[in-house]
Amino acid sequence: MASSRIKSLTKLALLLGAPIALLLALFGSGVHCGHANRAAILGFERDWLGMDVVVPEPPAATPTPTPTPTPAPTPTPVAVSPTPTPVVSPTPTPVVSPTPTPVVDPAPVALGSVRDPIPLTIASPALLPADLQARLAEPVRVRVTVLVDPELVDRRPDWIAYTQRHVAWASQVLEAQIGVHLELRGVLVWPAPQHTNLTSLVADLQQRPRDTADLILGLSSRGFAGAPILSSELPADHNLGHALVQASPGSRAPHLRGILHAVGQALGAFALRDPASEPWRAGSFMGDVLAPDTLAITLDDDSRKRLLERKSLPFAAAPQDLEPQEH
Repeated sequence: MASSRIKSLTKLALLLGAPIALLLALFGSGVHCGHANRAAILGFERDWLGMDVVVPEPPAATPTPTPTPTPAPTPTPVAVSPTPTPVVSPTPTPVVSPTPTPVVDPAPVALGSVRDPIPLTIASPALLPADLQARLAEPVRVRVTVLVDPELVDRRPDWIAYTQRHVAWASQVLEAQIGVHLELRGVLVWPAPQHTNLTSLVADLQQRPRDTADLILGLSSRGFAGAPILSSELPADHNLGHALVQASPGSRAPHLRGILHAVGQALGAFALRDPASEPWRAGSFMGDVLAPDTLAITLDDDSRKRLLERKSLPFAAAPQDLEPQEH
């Protein structure tokens, strides 16, 4: 009884289960094939059946990486020790001691480079008659070398520039008054003996060589009561080649009047003697060298006329130039 029932159930299971299992197998394989070929099926439905479906893009193919060839290692060259070069000691160069160069005093600055204004009042030149106007218009150049007293050199570190300024100022006054230009050729220390009198100083200047200068001036640090050049010594046919310059220590330009006075006497003007005379009191530089700075520098008419007449005369030769040369 029981076995007949089992057979019956088995038959029933086979009759029903076999078709169901087949259907399930077909359905599963269809689903699997549809999913695997989904893009192709959707494309068929879109292209052939006209259905509005979205066809997924096929996945981008991953490129196969190209293997990079590894370069073969370059063999490292074996360092070869170079053949040592023999060191040759250079031949020593003999050291030659240079010939010592003598120390030369620097060349003085040209007077045209002096730009300092004259610190004293200069009176305007008076009008001249026609004949003297012609003499004034004739330019005369006087080449000057200045010897500076050692006492003045010790007191003024700028003694060269100091001398240049005073010569330039004196040249301006002389050009306006008599048409004479002072050309400074040199400024040197005057190795004159100290505490000497006026006569010995003038005699020392007279013996000094002038080289290329026409006139040698000795710049003293002192003032003197008398004139450095006496009127009796003035020659008639030539100018003197030496003169002593006195100082006016309290002045703003201590040697300006002294240079004008000395050059005036060297060119033949007479020194004024009378302090009560009008030219002296008017401030003529042929008068008082120690005149105060409040008194303007002038030139009296007689001295100016004499200087205009004599300014072109030649200068006396130095004693060394007059001595015969040995052969």
